[in-house]
Amino acid sequence: MPAIAAPLSALLPSLVPLQATRWQPYAQWLAQQVSPPKSYRAHPLASEAELQALKKDFEKTVGITLGRYIRLQRIAHLLAPRPPEGQQALEVAWLQTPLGPMLAVFSPQGLSLLEFPERKMLETELLALQKAFGSGFIWRETARSRALQQELVEYFAGARPTFATALAPVGTPFQQQVWRQLQTIPYGQTRSYRQQAQAIGKPQAVRAVAASNGQNKIAILIPCHRVIGSDGRLTGYAGGLERKKALLDLESGASATLF
Repeated sequence: MPAIAAPLSALLPSLVPLQATRWQPYAQWLAQQVSPPKSYRAHPLASEAELQALKKDFEKTVGITLGRYIRLQRIAHLLAPRPPEGQQALEVAWLQTPLGPMLAVFSPQGLSLLEFPERKMLETELLALQKAFGSGFIWRETARSRALQQELVEYFAGARPTFATALAPVGTPFQQQVWRQLQTIPYGQTRSYRQQAQAIGKPQAVRAVAASNGQNKIAILIPCHRVIGSDGRLTGYAGGLERKKALLDLESGASATLF
């Protein structure tokens, strides 16, 4: 599957079905918003009861939740194709996987983000990259995005336990330490958060380690999915627990290959 350089707006469903309901005025308002307000208080709604009714009808009619639609619209605006801001532009591409498309962002130093678009903190992560590199985004298919796409194809086929793509994660020194440790967890194995904290020499920092895992911006390649609860249960994963289970099953050989 080729890497795709295309606007995120391709993932946004049409609001036309909603316009055929009692929510037509709201649908027209939302369609006019380039970057809809995060707070529902800024939306043309009369009450909390009306908001809850809208959310229910929106998901039923449009096919995704209202919150997800707003997040995608805001991210689409943030990543809208614009003239490059110089040689340091952050390169953005879609990559295809059996678990859904992923958004990849390459900085000059390497891969700085690889996320499923459902990630609730994706907008915050993109703004953090923009601030860290002092650069805007440009949709561009490159040799790096094509190479990563091929590595993902091989990974999901069960033929690539490690990746060759250069990584350039952005985070605090502690987060960087936690993320480096994640990369030492062997393919097909798991660790608990407590074991991970012990591995970096900070056994009392279990919660801080878990928080740093949750702030990992490079899914799969920095394998936070390999960390589970001390009782063996699957715990939080930004891409969703179903995806976490699918990745662990793939790596353990418990499922057929996904490509």
